[in-house]
Amino acid sequence: MTRDNFRWRALPLTLVLWTIGACLAPDVQTNSTLDTPLQWESVETENTPIARHEASLVAFKDTLLLIGGRGLKPVDEYRVHENKWVQKSFPPIELHHFQAVTIGDTVYIVGAMTGPWPIETPVDRVIAYYPKEDRFEYLHDIPEPRRRGSAGAVVHDGKIYLVGGITNGHMDGTKAWLDEYDPKTGAWRVLPDAPHARDHFQLAVQDEKLYAFAGRRSRQRTSQGFELTVRFGDVFDLRTNEWRTVSNSSEIPVQRAGNMAIAVNDEIVIGGGESSAQVAAHGEVEAYNTQSRTWREWPRLNRGRHGTGFARIGEYIYTASGSGNRGGEPELTSLERLKVQRSAPVRAVTEHRPVHQQWHTLTLSFEGPTTSETANPNPFTDYRLLVDFVHPKSSYTVRGFYAADGNAAETSADAGNVWQVRFTPDELGEWTYSARLQQGEGIAIAADLDDGTRLDLKDASGAFYVQPSDKDGVDFRANGRLTVEKGYFKFAQSDRHWLKGGTNSPENLLGYADFDGTYRINDETRDGEATAGENLHRFEPHIDDWQLGDPSWQDGKGKGLIGALNYLASEGMNSAYFLTLNILGDGQDVWPYRSPDDVSRFDVSKLDQWEIVFSHMQQKGILLHIVTQETENELMLDGGETGSERKLYFQELVARFGHHPGLIWNLGEENGPVHWRPEGQNTQQRIDMATYLKAVDPYQNPVVLHTHSEAHDKDEILTPLLGVSALDGLSFQVSERETVNAEVQKWMRLSRDAGSPWLITMDEIGKWDIGAKPDALDPTHDTLRRHALWGTLLAGGAGVEWYFGAHQPGNDLTSEDWRMRQNLWRQTRHAMTFFETHLEYWNMQPCEVAHVYCLSAPAQRYVVYLPDQNNIDLTGLVAPGDYAVQWFDPIAGGALQTGSHPQTQGGTDLEIGKPPAPSGDWVLLLDARPPTSNDGSE
Repeated sequence: MTRDNFRWRALPLTLVLWTIGACLAPDVQTNSTLDTPLQWESVETENTPIARHEASLVAFKDTLLLIGGRGLKPVDEYRVHENKWVQKSFPPIELHHFQAVTIGDTVYIVGAMTGPWPIETPVDRVIAYYPKEDRFEYLHDIPEPRRRGSAGAVVHDGKIYLVGGITNGHMDGTKAWLDEYDPKTGAWRVLPDAPHARDHFQLAVQDEKLYAFAGRRSRQRTSQGFELTVRFGDVFDLRTNEWRTVSNSSEIPVQRAGNMAIAVNDEIVIGGGESSAQVAAHGEVEAYNTQSRTWREWPRLNRGRHGTGFARIGEYIYTASGSGNRGGEPELTSLERLKVQRSAPVRAVTEHRPVHQQWHTLTLSFEGPTTSETANPNPFTDYRLLVDFVHPKSSYTVRGFYAADGNAAETSADAGNVWQVRFTPDELGEWTYSARLQQGEGIAIAADLDDGTRLDLKDASGAFYVQPSDKDGVDFRANGRLTVEKGYFKFAQSDRHWLKGGTNSPENLLGYADFDGTYRINDETRDGEATAGENLHRFEPHIDDWQLGDPSWQDGKGKGLIGALNYLASEGMNSAYFLTLNILGDGQDVWPYRSPDDVSRFDVSKLDQWEIVFSHMQQKGILLHIVTQETENELMLDGGETGSERKLYFQELVARFGHHPGLIWNLGEENGPVHWRPEGQNTQQRIDMATYLKAVDPYQNPVVLHTHSEAHDKDEILTPLLGVSALDGLSFQVSERETVNAEVQKWMRLSRDAGSPWLITMDEIGKWDIGAKPDALDPTHDTLRRHALWGTLLAGGAGVEWYFGAHQPGNDLTSEDWRMRQNLWRQTRHAMTFFETHLEYWNMQPCEVAHVYCLSAPAQRYVVYLPDQNNIDLTGLVAPGDYAVQWFDPIAGGALQTGSHPQTQGGTDLEIGKPPAPSGDWVLLLDARPPTSNDGSE
């Protein structure tokens, strides 16, 4: 982080002209035009401090302290009454990128970084400096999951509040975190995340509110070290523990990071900084009036700077040191000060539109009629909330839902007058919305959107502004909505493609003890099925994977499941398959209803708790693979038809969860009749389900169908579905893993020939009783890796999920510990990383060579899987030309390697040489080399 010590211009001697201008100006930003403004004063001192930046300037009684900075630097103390600098002791380690704060006789350093650019390390402890004793001391450990640097810090009522920061040096990992630290006890409390993630900024506090302005999202990994400045400020009310809704009044006039901040009278003053807009450090100083919520200019610093701070002693604000240009040079030694005037007059607050972020869910709550889950009229069938969201480029009509008291996940309420809608905006800029609540018998599924009686709804219309998301990495909010294009996953508003790798088990993931209204109807084991056992899931082995700041509900419920999902994400997995209805199936422990005997009334608190988990999955980059029914439930709703029961079920799922950008709807596990269960849905019923889901889902999330395992069953059930536009793909099940590659290729070819290419993912590998064994029973997972994983991907499949089998430890219903298959997750991650790093796989096709798993872009690139001790004949595979020969280890992963032949000639006789090691599986990558010029030039 690079923070400039600001040199401020002095405040105006008279404020009359500014007051008149402020009252008349229609704009949020107001410029001072006084004739005789005071200026920042450069202070000539007896000596100078050590040049430094990324340091902290803090006032202690009648002295200024410069602490830290790049390199190991001693404390410099400025004695105001003596007008000189005195060098003090060194900190125990290099400290930089922090905002020091003072309580009593102690200066606290919380959330610093150490080490060189660009991968600095967050300091793991709080450090105290005692100026009277000139001594540093390590204090409490900072909880590991909350460590970061370059955050803003302030003191309020003896507690230290830390906002934002970055976890991975300057590379990435900017956070929206807010934490409270009690220096007396060491207690660390996680508070709600800010609306925006930011680093390289300073925090200010005034009137029991925290103010975070400026800063950026440093992302050196993508060479965006200065560009991603934060446009809007955030305000947190310490009395209510809530962030104020972001509005355009908090837009800072000059965007920059590495700035200083201080509260003065009724204003939050922001000065200095750095940005991609200019090489020189910023000298601008701007003040945000917390009463009128307007901005005005303050006098500019004499010397623009960043990477330092503001500190106040008496009637003066001081700044010192810092860097004079963007980046780390030149480091400054100068000191300047500005005399503080009385606060400016306040003008009335103008209403401003709330600000939200693209791909972040917006929840609107409306006050409607008071009712309950058990009331008549039924709030789920006889009311309908519709909200129109309109943007110049697009519009959506989104169905809302009954929300009881609006906080049912915490209160378990089943009554109230709150109705909600969840919406994920896809376009930047201005949106408007208009809501209508209708009543009438069965109106929830009425085709005519104008049916029913209109009811009064408070605050039924409004507007908001959408800015770019501040998230990065795997978080779906950073990437947008997942769609299907030509048989592959692709994000809707970018050219980025995406491969799926994750878990298919336990299928009854939501049969979790901490969800309201969840229990097992029957724990008897049926012949040929997995044993569910007596107990609901608790995921106790993963409780320690829950991290400070992660969600929970009702005083700590949910930690086991949230921790389990954290573990899955830590292994690079990005998908989880789970049922939302298994009343007549194996587990008999998952349903969205208030009671399994009444499919017209839903459990509001349970579904809100599901939503907490689903939102966390999205932040961790885990796809919601929502399987809407178990095979035994196909005829439960409407006898298999898409009638009133199924329509209501689909409508509620879409209204409550369809807003998530990383989601696919699965029409049902093992859908269709087979010899071992002849009762099932027919072709038209499958088409009707897919068509209805597409019709009621405003986001058009992908719709897939889970297949049976045997080839002849697929032929009978899937053939009539070829060309059905509402069906985006198949969730594949295969009994014999050696046939995966051929079967995936077959159905991709058939669907492509029918005019609607299917996305196919390998989600349940047989045999049914075996599946994926734990590492203890199958440490290498050879057949899964070769045939199910690489066999799928090299056939043109879009990903895999791992089914745990019916008769394995931690089976398809009882699995509690995903670590039991850690080797399998890692091999899956290696395959996904290879494809995403080295291939434009969406532009490649399977090779037409018998018994070879191969994907190619002919005459350009070829990828071939070579199993251990299997001499595969590659004759005729590669077109003539020069090729680089590289190898990839599918078990250990890592970088591409070179074997005995670094290059080869394509054509009849392909000489690839030997891989880097004589045994083990290898992936061969052949890349075409550009032709050599005839004149010998390069």
